[in-house]
Amino acid sequence: MELSKYIKSESVELNRSAIHFADYNPRKLSEESRKTLKRGIKKFGLVGGIVVNKRTGLTVVSGHQRLTVMDELQKFPENDYRIRVDVIDVDEKQEKELNILMNNPNAQGAWDYDALARLVPDIDYQDAGLTAADLNMIGCDFLLQTEEENSIANALEDMMAPVTEQKEAEKAAKQMERAEKVAHMKEVKQQVKNAAQKQAQDMDAYLMLSFDTFEAKAAFCERFGYDPYSKFIKGEVFDEQIERIE
Repeated sequence: MELSKYIKSESVELNRSAIHFADYNPRKLSEESRKTLKRGIKKFGLVGGIVVNKRTGLTVVSGHQRLTVMDELQKFPENDYRIRVDVIDVDEKQEKELNILMNNPNAQGAWDYDALARLVPDIDYQDAGLTAADLNMIGCDFLLQTEEENSIANALEDMMAPVTEQKEAEKAAKQMERAEKVAHMKEVKQQVKNAAQKQAQDMDAYLMLSFDTFEAKAAFCERFGYDPYSKFIKGEVFDEQIERIE
């Protein structure tokens, strides 16, 4: 039986120094993801081909992160180890297109979370590259997978319940205290505002009289029973005089 016409690569063994990374590679790997990948390679080995392009001098098209971890494990370049790669022969434009395509989530499948949740109890989820956040998204909690461990977890949860309740009570008390302080500050601000308005009104509670002559002033003061030599007259006294006249 002939090989499928869609197989465009050839698997060969090369010295690591014969291949080089693509300087344009747009993919990056976090330190946490690197640790996960390294854990997987140490347990399972390098599974899946690293693709290189013959026409551009054996440039890595796919597998940059796996090769980086392999270099670390093999202590390259001090140790120029042998590695198996899949060699293709395309121009630079196609090489870049493949670089994106082979790492593009749009060209990959999506998780069936129900099916994935059924698999998790049978595996070590960390060796599969899953995290606690992934488990939460899947909708299962297998951080503790045995009955004994689950029992211990439940016991710890029960033990921590009073502490949790205390923390919640303290949190509620702090929120109430803050609400009371806010209410008090609003009340103080309103009092200050009212006092300022009253002061502004009081500043307008005066009247200045002007006479052309002292004789006219003296006649006015005599009419209302004031000393004609006074410079200021309190309004309350003036009100009393008017009441007597009325």
